Formats: sequence, structure tokens, C-alpha cells
Amino acid sequence: MGRDAELESVAAALASGSCGGLVLVGAAGVGKTRLAREALRRWADAGGDHEWVVGTRSAASIPFGAVSHLLPPGPQPRGTGALVAAVAARFEALTGNGRLVVGVDDAHLLDEASAALLHQLVVRGAAALVATVRGGEPTCDAVMALWKDAGERLHVHPLPDEAIDRIVAEVLGPVDPISLRLLRRLAGGNPLLLRELLADALETGALARCEGLWCWRGAVPGGARVGELVAARLRALDPAARAALEIVACGEPLALSLVERLAGVDAIETAERSEMAVVERSGARTALRLAHPLYGEVLRAGLPVGRARAIWRGLSEALTAGPMRRRDDVLLAGVWELQSGTVWRPDVLLAAARQAVGRFDLELADRLARGARSAGGGAAADWLLAEILQFRGRGREAAQVLPAAPEADSGQAVTRALILYWGLGQVENAEKALDVTGSAESEATRSWIVLFDGRCHEALAVAQTVLLDPAASDQAVIWAAMGGGLAAGLLGRAERATAIAARGRMVADAHADRYPWGQAQVGYGLCLARYATGRLRGAAEVAEHGYRTAVAKDARPMAGFWAAFRGVVAKARGRVADAQAALREAIVLMEDGDTYQISRVHLGELAGACALAGDQAGARDCMARVDAAQAPSNRLFDAWVELNRAWVEAAGGSLSAAAGTALRAADLARDTEQPTIEAMCRYDAARLGAAATVRERLAVLAEQVEGGFVALLAAAATALSTRDAMALDRSATVFAERGYLLLAAEVSAAAGHAHRHAGRRGSARHSFERSATLAGQCQGAYTPLLDLDGVGTVLTRREREVAVLATTLPSREIAVRLGLSVRTVNNYLGRAYQKLGIASRAELQDVFEPRSS
Repeated sequence: MGRDAELESVAAALASGSCGGLVLVGAAGVGKTRLAREALRRWADAGGDHEWVVGTRSAASIPFGAVSHLLPPGPQPRGTGALVAAVAARFEALTGNGRLVVGVDDAHLLDEASAALLHQLVVRGAAALVATVRGGEPTCDAVMALWKDAGERLHVHPLPDEAIDRIVAEVLGPVDPISLRLLRRLAGGNPLLLRELLADALETGALARCEGLWCWRGAVPGGARVGELVAARLRALDPAARAALEIVACGEPLALSLVERLAGVDAIETAERSEMAVVERSGARTALRLAHPLYGEVLRAGLPVGRARAIWRGLSEALTAGPMRRRDDVLLAGVWELQSGTVWRPDVLLAAARQAVGRFDLELADRLARGARSAGGGAAADWLLAEILQFRGRGREAAQVLPAAPEADSGQAVTRALILYWGLGQVENAEKALDVTGSAESEATRSWIVLFDGRCHEALAVAQTVLLDPAASDQAVIWAAMGGGLAAGLLGRAERATAIAARGRMVADAHADRYPWGQAQVGYGLCLARYATGRLRGAAEVAEHGYRTAVAKDARPMAGFWAAFRGVVAKARGRVADAQAALREAIVLMEDGDTYQISRVHLGELAGACALAGDQAGARDCMARVDAAQAPSNRLFDAWVELNRAWVEAAGGSLSAAAGTALRAADLARDTEQPTIEAMCRYDAARLGAAATVRERLAVLAEQVEGGFVALLAAAATALSTRDAMALDRSATVFAERGYLLLAAEVSAAAGHAHRHAGRRGSARHSFERSATLAGQCQGAYTPLLDLDGVGTVLTRREREVAVLATTLPSREIAVRLGLSVRTVNNYLGRAYQKLGIASRAELQDVFEPRSS
């Protein structure tokens, strides 16, 4: 994998006949041998002959030891020239005057005689070589002459990330994105290291399955397999150089001047010459790091506890001896002091913990805060640890840590309120805690709490008060934009939501370093607002951008939120497999960062996605987990959970019960001031057979909510209840244009039934075909309305293929693409027109255009 360009280079060189071969040069384990063997396999598949030679240290002392199997049998001729002629004659006999290729693995280990023989064979044109050489190893003159005299040198670089991803997927299956990034970093593009790393990780349990995904848990193993790859290089170092590498391993990358003070210049030079350490320059700073990420893991794993603690203590003391000007200095000083086993400056650990929160490493922040607390950090350490525990979704534990003393500032008031609401479900007490300061930050937090408590009008009003306050802090504006934007969207005020998000995003962008969660928080509100108002593609764009950004930052909980939004949007489109994958990923990523107790909602959405995919057992299991994980807060999302329960019931065949549950979900949405979600719930009740029951209420909601989406739902529900085929066809068109492929497929099927009932067979075929086309993009989703009653698609495979291409291509181009005559293409088109009841290519757009949605 990932070697197409290199294989093409080798094939081109061998095919040219003018090249004596190639020498593949690269680091140990980068894949040189595999590449050479694959190149020779392809040469053999094309009818060529080849031999294989392996250079080894044990055979290097034996003249011609590596090539003994190439020599003619019996007594060998005297003199190199005669021997070369004899071997060349043997090759000619083997190939029948064809060209023979010799693969040579680890050519740098060949004995001089074997190397000279192979070189002469290449020079005389008796053979071509594909040889591998480990970079940085001493190589004899004959091997060097292979690419200098008659061949080429090809550097085999580390595999790109895409190839590593494919290999991991082939070996393991799905892996969560943060764990996959860790595997990429540790492997460094080296497939041998990746293989051994995976073997160690699976053996130790560092890689474990959760929700159908492989996830990295705990420390990186410096196990036997990985350790063996590094140990030989370490054994060749003198003690001083190894000591220098151990220092680097405990704190890399380190300022070169710092390592020089601790290890000495000579030791660093030796370590650098060993190619295990690399000096890098960035601006005015010169740093030292290990040449490969796994070197550090192996070195740290082999350090005695006392030695490791002494190194960390020395690093911390050396760093804090001078001014800590760089961005990471405080974080590094705190971490090193904690790992030294002796904390003497809790204030440094507290500052480091705050930086760790900003770096999205909540587990590290937790350890630093606890270390500061144990060392006498006082109330400041209590407050910070409580805040971190709340971020990790451990509200009850956070409540036990909270100081009993009253809050001294708005930050402490916000922390107490968040814990009281999301940790303990105490709504009134949480709001009272915010009354203490009356600051903009407190009011912005209030907008979140009242929103999640199902008071959307109040949430929007509070948020707007903060946003209109010229004295409001940047943090307050960001928080208010999240709560206010989402509230506006749920209330159906799409333009207001967009304006609020723009205000918050401007502040979040300007202060991204200071408020690392700011852009995501504003984005959460905007994404859900777009979803609620039927702007599905806009919601998908926000979710995709946020997801990629969070993964690039290794921000697990943040990426989990975005993965959930991706899943919700995919489910709304009808992409049920994509929805399941994204929602499972969200549950895994938020396992240690469910700040707002939202995972039960994600489980509910997953239950609904499983139900739509026909996985009844999976749907029931997820819903049981939802019921077992009842949270004390988040009344806002009760309607969302109940709507998914309706689809679980429908998957089990209980359509009447499912419709009733959807109506109860609508009532919950109405009680929590979410007209947009109420409309979705009532339309789902229509999909489940209660169209006549909901049409009047949907018409009322359509008058209240801007943007046209609720009006579309109302029109579709009315058309379902009256079996208005023409109206159903129009609804299908608009649903497809908005990206709601499953809803479009459903009403197209309903239109087909209505047309057929009215005796319009051609129109019925048209609608059924359109429904089949749309349903084909929904990854196996099935709902009661998609039951085509045995009609299904009306075109043959070839008729459909031609008809789809005819929406954009003339017959001549279709004929070339499919290898048909133009007349045959037109015949297929004519039969398709007849079956669909249409007369032109333009009308094909109505049937097949949704394919490009």
C-alpha cells in the first residue's frame, strides 16, 4: 500500500533495458524488502525470470556466500572474469536469451566477492538488479557502483498517512480518529514499527474495542516487539550518550542548551551521530528530539523509577531557574515536577493544569490539579479540580470537591452553577449560584442552563442581553452566542441564529488562543440551529469543519460533539450507515468528557439509526442503555430521545404504538419551547401512519416558524393524508433539494401508490423509479412508507445505467463509455421513456437528478 509511484519507477527502469537496476535506499522497516519483492512478483507475472539474494552478517565473512546458489554446479572457474562468464552463461540458459532480474535484500551486508560478482553481471548486461540498502549503513565499493555505473538510486520514504490509515483499517477495522492519529505519529510512516506496535498494543490491551471501534487506552506500550527494534541501536551507544537520550526521552523536544547543561556536549554529539537524536532549528531556538517517536516510549519504559524521577526533577529545576517565556514552559515545568514525585510549587502545577485544559488534555489536567491539591494548593486547587471534573462529566465527584466557602468571583460562581445543574440536576440552586455576581459570564451561563432546561424563549432573551452589553467580556459573548444561537434555531428564527453565531464567531476567532473552546462552542449552536430549521447542508458543513479541526487538535471531547452532529445530520439525510458510525464514534470520544451529560442523547440517536437500518436488536440495546443512563438534567432533549424510541418501536412492527410515541415526543418538544423539533416529531408521526392527526397542528406551526422547512413538512403531511399524488411529487422534489433523501424517497413511493390507484400507470412508474433511486442512496434504510408493495424499480440494470448517464451526456458519449453502439443506447433510452411514462431527456432530470444531491 502507498507504493504505486515507487513500483512504477522500478517497472519503468526494468522495462527500459538501458538501466542495470535500482538500489532502494531507506530506513530500517520502511518497506524496502516488501517493495522489492512486489516489483519482482510483477516482473514474473509479466513473464520475466528472477532470482533472490539475501545479504546477512553471518554470510558476510564467506566469499560468494550470499550468491552461492547462483553459481554453476561443480568446480568453479578460476578468476573473476571466468566466473562472471560462467554465471552469465547459466543465466542465459535459464532465460532463453531473456533478461533476468536479481533481487538483492540488504545489499550493504554482502561480502565483497558477492557484491563484485553482481556488479560485473550488471555491467556486462547479463542481469539487472533490484537491491535494498539500509540508509546510513557503510556500503562496499561494489554495491555503491551499482547505481553509480549502471543503475539508479531510489529513496524509499516513510509511508504517507493515507497508506498508514489503510493498513490499520485492513488489520483492525474502524479506529477512532484520535487513536488513529496517535498510531500515525508513533509509526512515523514505518510499516515494520506499525506492525510491532499494533502487536504490542493488542497484547497489552492498550488497543481495545468499544462501540465497534478500536480505541487507544492508557500508555503507549514499550513492549518486547517494539523494544527489540530499538534495543540493538541502544546497545551500541556509550553510557553518556544513552544518558543524554534518556533525558531527551523524558522531555522532548528540549532546548539544546538545556540538554547540554544536563548531559554535556560530547554526549549529545555522540547521540546525534547515532541518528537516534535530531537537532532542529526553529527561529532563534535550537531543540533536540529523538529521531522516532517510539524511541522515547522504549527508553522511558526501560528507565528505573529512581532514574526517571531524577531526570524530571533536573529538567524542572533547570527550566524554572530562569524566566519561563515560551508558551509551553509553565506546562512543561508543572508536568516534570509532578512526574518527579515531589511537588514543591503547587502554584506552578495549577497554572500547568489550566494550560492542559486549554490543550484538551483533561486527564493530564486532572492529575496536575490533584498534585497541586495534595501539595497544599488550598481553595484554588479545589476550585480548579472541581471545574476539571465537571468538564470530564463527573459532576457528583466535582460536587464533593467544591469548597463550602462562598464564591469570590464570577468564574467560581459559574463552576458551582455548572456542577449543580449538570452534575446534580439542581436547576433552582444552579440559578441562585449565578445570582451572586450578576456578571456577564454568569448571565451567559444562565442562558445555557435555562436552554437545556427547556426554556428557549428565556434563554434567547438572556443571551441577547449579554450580547447587547458593551461591557460584556469576550468569554461571555462566546457563551451567549452558543446558548442564544441554539435557542433561536430551536424557536425557528434562522436569521437570528445566524446573526448571533456571526457575532460570537468574530470574538472567538479573534481570541482563539485564549479561549480554545470558543470557536467550537459557537459552532455547536449554529450547527444545531441550522439542523433545527431544515438547513441540512449548512449544518453538515459546520459539523464537518468542526470535526476536522477538533481531530487535528487531538481534542477528544470536542471531536466527540462534532461526530455526534455529523451522525444526526447523516441520519436526517437517510445515510443510516454513516449515522451509526459517527454516533458510535461520538460515544467513544466523549467517554471521558461528557461535560453536558449528552451521551444518552447520542445513544438515543444511535438507537434510531439502528432502527432505520433494520437492526432491531441493536436499536433495542441502545434504547435500554438510554433508559439506564437517565441524566438529572437536559430536559430539552427528552423529545429527541422519545422520537427515536418511536422508530425503535416501528422497527419491531408496532406502528400504532410508534405513532403514539412520536406524538408524545411532539408534546415534549412543545412543552420545552421547540416548535421546530415539535414539527419534526409530528411529521414523523405522519410517516408512521398518523398523517390525518397531525396535519392541522403542522399547519399552525408552519405559520410560526420561518424558513419554509416546517411549511414543507406540513404540505407533505397533508399530501400523505389526502393521497395527493401531485403534491407528494412536489414534496419529494423539495425534500431532495434540501438533502432529505430518505424523506424524498418515502413521499415518492407514496406518490407512486397514489398515481397507480388513480390509474396513472406511467406516472406511478416515474414516482416509483424516483423513490428507488433516492432510497438507493440511503444505505439500506427502511421505513413503512418505503414499502413499494412489490413494485420496486421498473428499469433493468442496463436501462437504468443508460438513463442516468443520459441526464448529462449525449448518446454518442454514452456509447463510448459503455462500449455500445449509438443505436443500442437510443433503444435503451426509448424503453426507459416508455416504462417511466416520459418523452425526453429533460424529464429524466426529475427522476435521476437527486443522485447528485
